[in-house]
Amino acid sequence: MNKLTLLLGFLCLAMFSKAVEPVVKPEIQGGIIKGVVKDQALETPVEYATVSVYTMADSTLIDGTITDAKGAFSLKKLKPGSYFVEVSFIGYNKAAVRNIPISKKRKVIDLKTVSLRQSTEALDEVTVTTERIPVQYQIDKKVIPVSRQITAASGNAVDVLENVPSVSVDIEGNVSLRGSSNFTVLVDGKPSILDAADILEQMPASMIENIEIITNPSAKYDPEGTAGIINVITKKNKESGLTGVVNVNVGSHENNSADFLLNYRKKNWSFNFGLDYSRRGFEGSNESENRTEIQGVTNYLLSSGDSERRRDGYGFKTGIDYDINEKNQLSFAFRYGTRDMERKSYLDYTEYAEGETPALYDSRDLWTREMDFINSSLAYTKKFKGKGHQWFTQVSISRRGNGDEESINGRFDENGQVSGQRSTEEGPGQRIEIRSDYTLPMGKDRKFEFGYQGQIRASDADTKRFEYNTTTGEYDYQPEYSNDVEYDRSVHGLYTTFADKVGILGYQLGFRTEFTDREVDYSGELEKFKIHRWDFFPTIHAQLDLGSRNQLMASYARRIDRPRSWYLEPFITWTDAYNVRQGNPDLDPEYIDSYELGYMKRFGDQAVSIESYYKVTHNKVERIRTPYQENVMLSSVANVGKDYSFGLEVTLNLTFAKWFKNDLIGNVYHYKEEGSFETKNAFGDVIVQDFSTESFNWSLRNNSTFILDKRTRLQMNINYHSPTDWAQGERAGFLTTSLALRRDFFKRKLSATFQVRDVLGTFKHEAEYMGEGFYNFNKFEMNSPVFRLNLSYKINNYKQKRGRRSVNGVDVEDFEM
Repeated sequence: MNKLTLLLGFLCLAMFSKAVEPVVKPEIQGGIIKGVVKDQALETPVEYATVSVYTMADSTLIDGTITDAKGAFSLKKLKPGSYFVEVSFIGYNKAAVRNIPISKKRKVIDLKTVSLRQSTEALDEVTVTTERIPVQYQIDKKVIPVSRQITAASGNAVDVLENVPSVSVDIEGNVSLRGSSNFTVLVDGKPSILDAADILEQMPASMIENIEIITNPSAKYDPEGTAGIINVITKKNKESGLTGVVNVNVGSHENNSADFLLNYRKKNWSFNFGLDYSRRGFEGSNESENRTEIQGVTNYLLSSGDSERRRDGYGFKTGIDYDINEKNQLSFAFRYGTRDMERKSYLDYTEYAEGETPALYDSRDLWTREMDFINSSLAYTKKFKGKGHQWFTQVSISRRGNGDEESINGRFDENGQVSGQRSTEEGPGQRIEIRSDYTLPMGKDRKFEFGYQGQIRASDADTKRFEYNTTTGEYDYQPEYSNDVEYDRSVHGLYTTFADKVGILGYQLGFRTEFTDREVDYSGELEKFKIHRWDFFPTIHAQLDLGSRNQLMASYARRIDRPRSWYLEPFITWTDAYNVRQGNPDLDPEYIDSYELGYMKRFGDQAVSIESYYKVTHNKVERIRTPYQENVMLSSVANVGKDYSFGLEVTLNLTFAKWFKNDLIGNVYHYKEEGSFETKNAFGDVIVQDFSTESFNWSLRNNSTFILDKRTRLQMNINYHSPTDWAQGERAGFLTTSLALRRDFFKRKLSATFQVRDVLGTFKHEAEYMGEGFYNFNKFEMNSPVFRLNLSYKINNYKQKRGRRSVNGVDVEDFEM
């Protein structure tokens, strides 16, 4: 692995050295572009607006400045050529003046007045007028601006996703996309060594600009994950000078966090640095009932008590962007972090067999996991003649530490500890990704792309189990339940896409092929489980522009979900005193055919969208529950058959008045699974059990925003999920409510947001599991409500890059936020 890393580094350095072109020393004297920036409606100067100048030929950034107290700006030392100027300021659409000539005869260009039109929010002296559309639809994804979600300001990415279309979050923070937890999470388009849930938990909401929901990714994206991709776009700043933002959060139940992000940009250099710390947790009460039937005898295990969860993490990130010259750009990013997780409970147990006297005891359970991780990437962009014509190459390396995990369970009666067990798991992991993408524009709407993407993963897992010895008071090592696993997998993919537009029809065709090379080595096993396989993934996306801001979209994508490493482990692993797991090295990957059809209509700052989706999963992998011992459950995995999902999702973004805006999201779908699996009973006989199910599910969420005055707004969220059925159980419905009040101070440099989560105290999780020889019931109610206060301070008017739109086709362009 180290030799491969060194070779990749050598190849990148060689490539960069060949691509660097000589830099022409700029003239000491040059042209000047000047002007005054004003509010279009009020005709008043706009102070601190950012002004940037670019070349017309390939949109290369040349220089930038900010306006003074009178709204004036001046850009100097410009070489002869054709330029365009972009002007932006928070609360306004971005404007651009194009085709500005600089020559020896015409060195000074006075743009006179550049007007900015109010957009998402107004400044201190202006009444709020419009709100940003909360969901922006593109041909292959939905883009959700995080700034609108003020009820999640002091939280993390999971809190933001609670109010995002196509995504649902349960009481424990588990995220699902279109009903599935098998999805891929990217950060700025890059993968991470962390699991999807861990990435979303450790990413502060204050560092996120947009979240992209890609339910039917094109062939350019990794097809891993049944439900699609959640791409988290972090905040970046393209303005000159020093800018930044600082956030501090305090809350009940020890929910505290802080972070800051600084950016410094000067000419062709850009540097950013940030630190973040978070401590999150929740407490609640547990209640459970478990029944297992072994050889005709039913055993009962009842429990109740309190439990709590904590997740601590801190980290820092830094990055450097360097424009070598107009055609070559180099970027480096690095992030280091740690995370400590803890679950503990104090439960009273009643255990007995049918017809016997119950035994009473209390159980003290503690689960912990500590891990550090590193993510780094090096990227190079080579631009060719023509806008958008480029070659992009990136190498990303992610590594996590040993990930020390420990589970301790002890049983106590009036005489002291009577039994207990301790389980541990540790081992590092590493992931390397190489991607190289070539983009060739072939006209206004026509584009051709092709590229390579390779992933190389390696991990070790060393699991051990210890049993409490009542004589010595120590935990004795049990080698029969201790194992070591080495997991190595590489996936190499080639893709191509072609996009064009014919009249009102825009389309994108894609094809991807991947080769998987996997080897799993277990301690005590002579055989190494290997796979060498080619897979193929076609994609189709189409979009009809029906005019008057009407869009009709359709897509098809084929995807894959490869088994996780522990899904392949053939031995028994104890996860706690009442649960064991066992994998299956013969598992086949899931293959998914996904179809979508959607319609979106915008009118003013309002919008309505309707999306229908149909998905078929082949080789469906399910986690199966069966009794293992008295009051001990076994969780195993198997390919059971197929499942089918057909649903409809409706989003309404409405403005009832200038002071009242409302977002309503409804999702209803029918789920059907057809399959079976084999188990063995206590006598070793093979039993075939049906694993079919069918259910009708729906959810409804409402987000209301009240603009109380030009600096204050109130937001309320209501979220309901209906009950749902599984092949081996069902989950009860649940309702969540949140409330937030935001106030801006000091010309919007300081913002304060007070949040109340689970206002009505209805956030709970209740589920039943049942099958041949067992019944499990679990109920958890969180201690509510939870209060949080977020303070956010902007340094030098920290602003984010916004999207572009044109106005009347003339030389001024507005960019919609």
